[in-house]
Amino acid sequence: MRSSTYALLGEIWRRHRLVIAVIIGLTVAGRLLDFHEQGETSSLVELLWMVSFLLLFGIFNYTDSSGSRGLGRFPHRLFILPVSTLRLVAVPVLAGIASVELLYLLWLGPLSRGGSTSPPFVAVLLGGLMVFYQAALWTLERLGPLRVVVVGAVAFIVFGIGLLPSFAPSPPPPWRSEGALAALVVVAAVVVFVVAWRHVAGRRCGGASRSRRLASLMAFAAAAVPTRRKAFASPLAAHFWFEWRSSGLALPMVVGGVLLVVFVPLSWVLDDAGSSLRLLFGALATPIILAIPVGMAFARPTFWSEDLSLPEFVAVRPLTDDDIVATKVKVAMASVGVSWLLVLSFCGIWLFGWANLDSLSRVAIILWAFHGRSVAAVVGIAVLTVAAGMLLTWRFLAIRLWAGLFGSRPLFIASVMFVVVVAIASLAFDVTRLPGWVLDDPARMTAAAWALVVAVIAKYWLAAYSWRRVAARYVRQYLLLWGSATTCLLALALVFWGVARIYIALDIYRFQALVILAALLALPLWRVGLAAACLTRNRHR
Repeated sequence: MRSSTYALLGEIWRRHRLVIAVIIGLTVAGRLLDFHEQGETSSLVELLWMVSFLLLFGIFNYTDSSGSRGLGRFPHRLFILPVSTLRLVAVPVLAGIASVELLYLLWLGPLSRGGSTSPPFVAVLLGGLMVFYQAALWTLERLGPLRVVVVGAVAFIVFGIGLLPSFAPSPPPPWRSEGALAALVVVAAVVVFVVAWRHVAGRRCGGASRSRRLASLMAFAAAAVPTRRKAFASPLAAHFWFEWRSSGLALPMVVGGVLLVVFVPLSWVLDDAGSSLRLLFGALATPIILAIPVGMAFARPTFWSEDLSLPEFVAVRPLTDDDIVATKVKVAMASVGVSWLLVLSFCGIWLFGWANLDSLSRVAIILWAFHGRSVAAVVGIAVLTVAAGMLLTWRFLAIRLWAGLFGSRPLFIASVMFVVVVAIASLAFDVTRLPGWVLDDPARMTAAAWALVVAVIAKYWLAAYSWRRVAARYVRQYLLLWGSATTCLLALALVFWGVARIYIALDIYRFQALVILAALLALPLWRVGLAAACLTRNRHR
């Protein structure tokens, strides 16, 4: 090699040659497809550029496996090289920035079509996101897999910064102009890069003093937090406390952080009626969306580790497999309750404080008039909507327990990748058009209804099979909770059907069957019952 920089770049190339070839192929295919199309960018082209950028960011995570930490850390094997720490950190950062800017330049045509944001501003945001992404992976290695949630929150904030210049009024004030926001992102990226550089330098030198300071700070914080003094009433109570401290707090902490960092500032800035209504829907959707990535970590035997084997500390406890799974389910319920309490507290303070209620008032008046001018009906719909949001949050938090507790890494990765593929496909192919496509033709509605009928039958048959060996008391408890929650979803579905039948011209009775069957499929049944059998396999292997 001619220099250490070429050696570091050559290592990145050798480790990711296949992925780079895939990115090149996707880019060429996308540009050829876009060249032959007229008008708006097709869904297939959007899917190709999304996958290309995701793969590129995957190349530049620049981490090595660190045992139970899963996502890894900055490669410690490079510390023995006769190269300065600044170069070790700067090479992957600058290579990542150059690569993401080059890829954006290649996709500039489809990405800039129909957008209100200028290409230079988007380029600055992408470069800053690359710096934030790498720094988060390197400096937050103690968070383990939760770094994915942090990276997602950072990407959401960068995306929000990109939208700020397009908000009313137009033209925006100087502090919301593209130039000012670009300068802010550049300064933040430089500061974050310096922090990451100093962190890696400290780790290269052993990190003794920093570790002692951090340990002292954590000890002080642990001493300040009230601790339990009384004995636990039972082993189940002790295990619930253990699971709550190790995994149940994650979702409330993430939801509270997003509310504090994103929604509180936006609620002060955006004071028009339309923005207030969208902000309310965004706040209510926050725990549901965040439960998807947090649930991927919650489903594992140990939240902070990607090691799917059951820890000895849990395996030797005087608890049955049914007890452990039931405790996980209860912790998920408590986590959802606390998360939604935070969301509702923010919404209550904001709506009764400084929010613009014009759009929300119009929606409430429409519902009030539609339901015979009944205030109780409007309040009931609001309560059902919040309850449905809580149930969906719990669904995404607990639905992968069976895959995580089974202990098979390929199975768990397949379940996670299925979610990723569905999310990307939903963004690329605009699934909001799917209901309209189905409802436009009675034959399609009939086919969709029969498909849902088959899914319901398969779900209940698998539930009967998976719950056959679970303790009877847990079967009764879960079926009672599942029945109550499904009844709530059915009530909300019928309310939605009653409104839709007035405003939408379609085969209303087939549509009623569709919403009822969808409500019956919403909450997990057989997968929770299967979790105990999966844990048995993992515990005794």
